[in-house]
Amino acid sequence: ISEEFNLIFSDDINLGPMFVSNHLTKGKDILLQDKKNTVYLISNKGIILWKKTLKNPILGKVKQVDLYKNGRLQLVFSTKNKLYVIDRNGKNIDKFPLDFRDEITQPVAVFDYDKKRDYRFLITQNSNLLMYDSDKKLVKGFKYKSSKQNIIKQPIHVRHQGKDFIVIAAGNQLKLLDRRGNIRVKVKESIDFSNESIYFCKSFFTTTNTKGELIQVDTKGNISRQRLNLEANHDITTSAKTLVVRNENKLSINMNNVDLEYGKYSSPSLFYLNDKIYVTITDLQAKKIWIFDSVAKPILKAPVYGTSGIDLANADIDSSIEFVTKGDAKSIILYQIN
Repeated sequence: ISEEFNLIFSDDINLGPMFVSNHLTKGKDILLQDKKNTVYLISNKGIILWKKTLKNPILGKVKQVDLYKNGRLQLVFSTKNKLYVIDRNGKNIDKFPLDFRDEITQPVAVFDYDKKRDYRFLITQNSNLLMYDSDKKLVKGFKYKSSKQNIIKQPIHVRHQGKDFIVIAAGNQLKLLDRRGNIRVKVKESIDFSNESIYFCKSFFTTTNTKGELIQVDTKGNISRQRLNLEANHDITTSAKTLVVRNENKLSINMNNVDLEYGKYSSPSLFYLNDKIYVTITDLQAKKIWIFDSVAKPILKAPVYGTSGIDLANADIDSSIEFVTKGDAKSIILYQIN
């Protein structure tokens, strides 16, 4: 491991750091937001490219789109009352931001159903869903019939065997919708959702409940429950074929287990680079970052310093990969795995 740079800011970092793609260099830049709601874009050499102050914090992760279908990427995110689309220079693009009178209660979900860059932006406001196109217009064909139960997780889109599913958790109901917002498949049983997100893993909609069970729902609406005896503060994440679970100091990667030191941990993250799986987790008390492979074997000979979860990518398109994390509350560190 080598430290590429350590960059210090004037205020505490609230969001990120996270990598975003640079369409000019084909590498990655770094994005973060501080406690004064200033957004920074930083090059992979540690140079601040621009900063932009918003009125409110960004909700969730920042997405990227190619709105003009010309290879130039824009950043998409929401705050509690605005939907932003900004270019790589930090400027709002035509017609954005979109303002909302009622509060946005989940991060914006960005869908590209057919991979044709015909984007849909799904806005959650408590129990209601609003879908917009890239011209800031409501999509006429979409109309979600609210059940009056608040939507408690960011909606996701899954395409499986030629069918589209918009997946939401409304109260204790998992709802599998079609593109128009109608129920595609009815899930008959209720779920006492934990705080974990919903994923699509091994052809199942996957999450956990408050009893510490793994919940899997197939595309016909059938539910299976697996007792994992998870504590209340557990974490899960998945890819299409890999399930990662952290419970207290135990980390499981597709049922391959590793005992961690006792501590307070970030949620694990899962990355797939160069046909290899990386699972990362940070001990927030001891300020140690661990990286494991798909069978829970450590990739690093020893943990490295960091105070947050990490983002991992080939940031400068050479033969090595990099990861970025918080140092102290006001700094970020970029590491390279040599």
